[in-house]
Amino acid sequence: MQRLMRPDLSIIIVATNEFSLLKKCLLSIEKTKEKLHVELFIVNNASTDQTKHYLKKYTRTPYVHILENTTIKGFAYNNNQAITKAQANYIILLNPDTELLPQSLQRMLSFIKLHKAVGICAPKLLNPDMSLQYSCRHFPTWKTYVMRRTPFRYMFPNSTTNNFHLMKNENHDQQQPVDWVLGGCLCIKKEMINSIGILDDKYFLYVDDIDYCLRAWHKHWSVYYLPSAKVIHHHQAKSDKKLFSVYSLYHMKSMIYFVLKHGLSPKRQLRHPLKNWLHLLNIIKKGIRKLL
Repeated sequence: MQRLMRPDLSIIIVATNEFSLLKKCLLSIEKTKEKLHVELFIVNNASTDQTKHYLKKYTRTPYVHILENTTIKGFAYNNNQAITKAQANYIILLNPDTELLPQSLQRMLSFIKLHKAVGICAPKLLNPDMSLQYSCRHFPTWKTYVMRRTPFRYMFPNSTTNNFHLMKNENHDQQQPVDWVLGGCLCIKKEMINSIGILDDKYFLYVDDIDYCLRAWHKHWSVYYLPSAKVIHHHQAKSDKKLFSVYSLYHMKSMIYFVLKHGLSPKRQLRHPLKNWLHLLNIIKKGIRKLL
């Protein structure tokens, strides 16, 4: 009996009512996978648009696996459904609002294979007009929460805190280790998943990418930004368009859980949880003293 060949890459896409963008994403995979042996998981997250009908065309495509949800599930949960089924040693988590550019898959795969300590690498994300999208970032701090999740966001869009968080003063053409990267496109080593576990599905939407990168660093896996690989990201940023919306509430809920789990100012090196809370108490004490 002939032994089935293990795929080079397992690509996972979670789609929720994003039919037109999903079509572009799937077409870009076809154009860029080249000679790579790829398996593709598409999780249809109870979409009510044309997604389910469109995906029927892939039912006889041997390398494509369609997972159908009857009710809407969280983003991390949906990715985990496919991660546990993936056969490749390297997994790409890919948003449906992305378009892969030539050589992007091959460059991410070659890089993560070559560098043994790298658990996650991510490409340079570009806006549809090909301008830079700030996709590699510093871990949040208490200042970040204040400046980005309150009305100060609109009052001081170019604050020092915001620019530091987005690494605006860094060279985004330089390959480098970073705190975390946006989850629009992540290349993940299966060995690392076996080490740190799958995504935390307590995050329904947002922040799971920050959490996963932090967990990687804490288990001594590196997270790298790889600008030689390029991906267009139609970044919808639904939680950023309005200060108060269902998406901003999802983001706030996820961020509260993140802070409770990791502390107010997480670092690449694991800090004792008690020290994090003592740090928070000291900040509160200083604020009270100033008021008095």
